[in-house]
Amino acid sequence: MTLGYFDFQGSTQAGVPSQSAFLTAASQPLTPLMESPETDLQDIQATSRGPSRQSGISGTTLNPGENAGLDVSPRMTDEPEPLPDSSAPAPDTATNNDSQATAPSMQPQRRKVDEALCPMPVSFFMRNRYGQRYYLSTDLEIKNNELKEITMIPAKGALPYRPLEIEGWRKYVHPEGQVYWRHSKGTRTYYTNTYLYDHSSLQDIQEAVQYVERELSGHPDLRGKSIEIGLEIYTESGTEKEAKKFPCYYMCDSESREIFWLVECSIDWAVEEENFPVYDPEHLRHLLKRSYWQHVEMFPHDKPLRDETLKKLVAVLSYHLYDRETSRTSNAPYGADDLHRFVELFRNIHITNDSVSHYDMVKVARMKALLCADQFRHYHGTKWARLDSNRSVHKDIAVAKHDHSWWFYLTSWLLFFSPSIYIKRLDEMWLDEKINHQPWRKFIHELQEDWTASITPSTVILGANVGFLAIQSVDQGGEMVPHRSAGQIISYISTLLTIGNIIACTVLARQHRPSLHRHAEDALNYLARRANEKWQAELLAIVLSIPTAFFVWGLLAFSAAILWDCFNDSSISTRAAVGSASLFTAVLITLVILNGKFKRATFFHSIPTQMRQHLMKVPLRKLTMPLRKLTNMRAATRSRSFAGTAAIPLSEIPATGPYSA
Repeated sequence: MTLGYFDFQGSTQAGVPSQSAFLTAASQPLTPLMESPETDLQDIQATSRGPSRQSGISGTTLNPGENAGLDVSPRMTDEPEPLPDSSAPAPDTATNNDSQATAPSMQPQRRKVDEALCPMPVSFFMRNRYGQRYYLSTDLEIKNNELKEITMIPAKGALPYRPLEIEGWRKYVHPEGQVYWRHSKGTRTYYTNTYLYDHSSLQDIQEAVQYVERELSGHPDLRGKSIEIGLEIYTESGTEKEAKKFPCYYMCDSESREIFWLVECSIDWAVEEENFPVYDPEHLRHLLKRSYWQHVEMFPHDKPLRDETLKKLVAVLSYHLYDRETSRTSNAPYGADDLHRFVELFRNIHITNDSVSHYDMVKVARMKALLCADQFRHYHGTKWARLDSNRSVHKDIAVAKHDHSWWFYLTSWLLFFSPSIYIKRLDEMWLDEKINHQPWRKFIHELQEDWTASITPSTVILGANVGFLAIQSVDQGGEMVPHRSAGQIISYISTLLTIGNIIACTVLARQHRPSLHRHAEDALNYLARRANEKWQAELLAIVLSIPTAFFVWGLLAFSAAILWDCFNDSSISTRAAVGSASLFTAVLITLVILNGKFKRATFFHSIPTQMRQHLMKVPLRKLTMPLRKLTNMRAATRSRSFAGTAAIPLSEIPATGPYSA
């Protein structure tokens, strides 16, 4: 059966099996995944890629609230032996304890949970928690019939309490407010987000526990191991009697701190949107550990935390802080200010008897999960590890050829090579479909400053154009004539370009507010839509260059209008004075431009490869030919003078000079 994704509303993605197709396949007998223990490794690797890896979006985990409808479709395992046939619901096992609930005697007929277990990733449970929420209805009929609003406070504080434990399931409240349940059975502990105060949901979970226990009985190697199991019931759309229910699970090894399933699963369940191929088991282990810490974050109560684990976390964050402060291409996942706060935050956590509060456990688990995901993206611990944030694991962009389209080169020349500068910055920040968030935030901040600073001089140029056109000699005495002078036309063009600069700066500044790019997933979504393809990145670089181009062209047009007015029908002395001042200004501006750090590299990168090689080789070789001939003659003379001398002892060779290497 093909692994795919679909949402609970039934919408499907391109190339992914639909919900109806999945249900059709689920109703058929399934072949065991591991028919032979001698499965060829190449076959496993060849079939481990699924359609979910082709999304092209990566660098970091997306917000569950924004992608709540997107979930992994349950994958069926072997058909287990059927339970004893019964049309009645699973019997309740409530005791007479006052703190436990008693099941009602009569329940409406319902459909039992499907017996085939569905292995699912931890992220499925997290998306289900944040996406499939209960909402208060505003429908008066529902409010009157199903929801009983409390309008009176009982006397003497006689508020009824719901039981904290139902049939062995104990209730806990997550620091975020989510209710979850825990059930211990020997060395195994079950967790679920299902609302078990609903009796039908309680019966579904109890049936799922029976199926898991029966499946575990066939794995003697897991007996006695401390295992934590996440359980969830996925119900397809339909009525209570007709909708099929699928038990979804994952398991955690508390000793190795990794998740696992009872059957072989596609690697896409762990990798998901992270579009990074895995070739090393140690590389994959980062994701398995991330999933474990996501599990701890969901169910934080009564989790042990050793002192060395917390010390290691503080040490890792301290190292990232040091690396961020001392390296320009640091791989640290956060900025220096954020890392300062994180280090102080985790140093203030105090462990007592290998235990912390569930509030502190959530903080530790979430940070550990984020760090594990970051290590996976950088191939941490493998020979392909990314050591610099501006280098790809697939190629060295520092020596890679900058081959862009012809229209990009042409536009770059028209926009004063600004697109070439921006495309280089984008290449360093958008690597392997991953965003380097800290350089990106700095880049957005610099763009905002440039656009804001560009509006003021543009306004000045706009006012100067208006004043220039109001000059009587330029305005032709104020008479309305059909034909305008060249100075007037050029000034009109400068005015329009200046207005375009102000509009472009205003719109782009609104589209690129720093608050819209504060989180990594925001930057990821931005670049995934605008720079996922080569031509998209080129177009984005051109768009970012438009304000600068408007400003420079408007300034040049205004200068041309002034020069035309000075040289047209003017005396020789006027032309000489203005020409000398213009030449002097042009020379100084040229010196300023040549002082630019990246100007030469940007210029040569904007020229096609063959033209650049021709410009570098032919003129330079001709200009340096006399110097190279003189150098060769001196070298030949020196070699002849030393031909008859004895070998010089190494101790007599100076550190510098003709004998030095």
